[in-house]
Amino acid sequence: METKLAYLDNNYLKEATGKVIFNEFTDLVVDNTVFYPTGEGQPNDRGKITIDGKEFEIIDTWNDGTNVHLISHDTYPDSIKGKEVKQYIDWDVRYGHMKFRTALRIITGIAYRDYKAGNRINQTYDDQAWVDLEIPEISEEIVKKLEAETNEIIKKGVNVEFEYRPRSSVLSDGDLMAISRGIVPEHPQIRLVKIGNLPYQIDHGTHVKNTSEVGEVKFKTTLVKGKVSKRISISL
Repeated sequence: METKLAYLDNNYLKEATGKVIFNEFTDLVVDNTVFYPTGEGQPNDRGKITIDGKEFEIIDTWNDGTNVHLISHDTYPDSIKGKEVKQYIDWDVRYGHMKFRTALRIITGIAYRDYKAGNRINQTYDDQAWVDLEIPEISEEIVKKLEAETNEIIKKGVNVEFEYRPRSSVLSDGDLMAISRGIVPEHPQIRLVKIGNLPYQIDHGTHVKNTSEVGEVKFKTTLVKGKVSKRISISL
C-alpha cells in the first residue's frame, strides 16, 4: 500500500491520522501522512505522533519511493500494525520551509523568464536557503535586479497555484525541461507550481498560498576567483 501524501492536498495541514502499515525498531510506515519527507531540496518535517495514547517524537522523515517512513527517537511497540497514528507537525518549522520554497521558485522563475537560466540544485534549511542559477555572465548588477524583482512580486501578493500534468506531457515540454535542466521526478503525475506570470515549474514541495506571506528576501553572494558565484543564498 502506498502512503497518501496529505500535505500535497493542503500545505497548511498541521495534523492528520493514518494507520500503521509497517514498523521496525524506530521506523514506522503509515498509509496517510502530513509529514513532508526529505527531498527535492526541502528538509523533512519534524513533530510528534501518538499511538494508543503514547507519544513519539519524529526526528526524521523519508520516502522510499512508495511509502513515507516516520523515524522516532524511541523504539515503537511490536504489535501496532493497523493501529491509528495521530500526527502533529512542528508548524513553525514547516511554515518557514514553505516561505523559503516559494521564495526560491520566484527567483528561479524570474531567472528563466529573463535569462533562460535553468535550475539544477537548490536547498532549504530552517533559517536560510540557496539556489544555483545557470546564468553564464552573472554579475552583482543581475543579482541586485533579481533581488528587487523578487521582493516586488512578494509585495504584490500574488497567489501560488498548482496543477498536475502527466509525466509524458512534462517530458515533451521544452520550457519545463529547460528550466528543470531535464530533472523530472519518477511520478506518473507531475505537480507544477505557477506564481503570477512566471513560468510553470516542477515542484512537489510545500508553499505558501500568497507571496505576501514570504516577507522581504535578502540575497547574499560570494566571489569565486574574482567572479560572482552562481550560488545565491537567501534569508528572510
